[in-house]
Amino acid sequence: MSVSSDPRNFFQSDQSLEKAERRARKRKELKDKGHPITVPTKILALQPDTSSPTHVYIAEAGNVARRLNIQDPKEPHRIYRGHTAPVTSLALNRDASILYTGSWDKTIHAFSAQDKTVLKTFRGHNDFVKALLYTEIIPSKPMLISASADASIIIWNPETAERLHVLKSHPRGVQALAVDTVESTPEKVVLYSAGSKQEIKKWSITATKVTEECEIIQHETGVNSLRFLGEEGEEDLWTASSDMTAKRFERSALGKLGSDGGGGIDPDTELWHKDFVNDIAMDIGGRWVITACSDEELRVWDAGTSKLYHKFSGHYDVVTAIAVVGNDLVSVSLDATVRRWSLQPADVKAAVEEARKSEDSEVEGEGGQIGRSRSNSMLTAEEEAELAELMAEEDD
Repeated sequence: MSVSSDPRNFFQSDQSLEKAERRARKRKELKDKGHPITVPTKILALQPDTSSPTHVYIAEAGNVARRLNIQDPKEPHRIYRGHTAPVTSLALNRDASILYTGSWDKTIHAFSAQDKTVLKTFRGHNDFVKALLYTEIIPSKPMLISASADASIIIWNPETAERLHVLKSHPRGVQALAVDTVESTPEKVVLYSAGSKQEIKKWSITATKVTEECEIIQHETGVNSLRFLGEEGEEDLWTASSDMTAKRFERSALGKLGSDGGGGIDPDTELWHKDFVNDIAMDIGGRWVITACSDEELRVWDAGTSKLYHKFSGHYDVVTAIAVVGNDLVSVSLDATVRRWSLQPADVKAAVEEARKSEDSEVEGEGGQIGRSRSNSMLTAEEEAELAELMAEEDD
């Protein structure tokens, strides 16, 4: 590793300086992309406000959570204070009246979403809280579920902050949680958890006990996000991993998991990236799968063909989380911005054309032959024609 000889940059490698300079250029060139809303510190997590189609919550490295209006950046933010370290995870109760926040300070706070006061504090983890999930699938047994870098999952009574169960099966930190609403019943919650090593575990939770049903090993390293995405009642399990892939496990295969005590299942789709994949989402129509990557890009994949269709560029640091809110994709990043991208078919198509023209202009400016770039669109001419036909049908 070469170290800079510039006295202003002692102890920094040439590589780190080059990265900083590249990000500074990108920040300037793409500053208005995605209608950015800037906050004071890095953003580590994102939670749509289920009570409002225009608001989201974000978790910040500056020890706070924040509620903001993605359509009106000038609206005053609600700021939730109380943690003594970065806030890493968020969850809302059923009516969105309570915001739960997990932190590096090893605690979970329950805030009144309206007046921002701390209602309860949950203590029990011995390391960073990495993920939170709230469920009322069992009507008589609402649960707050937390995952931690201490390799444990705790199931809490959200009303009393009492620990109901402590699960210690993962060998290292646990960083993602998801409930399978299709397989769950009023008597049983089916939970999936993902570890920082590589494993995904399936659990069955009743009012009185928790059973580990099986383990899935299909990634090379840590799994950063678990999402059930797809047509309601038929959602597949999608995963995002630091092995630079996102994978889909079909609903038909998920139903058989654990029935024989085994976890044998293969993904039917693999989406490859250039860096860690941190999150995954799907548009409301099920046409696009979107992935958030540590290489600062948001990739839009055709859900039917698994082809890369477009990249949304605007962030200049790691994209940490994404969510679909109505017809928009919302993304957050370590660059301390919240950005919004339209997923309307016509708008996505226009974004592809704009990116293509920009790339062609760059090639022309360099004196090279103008040719079609495939970096932002990986569909064949036939596939693009078919997609354009589908868009035309929707517009009729």
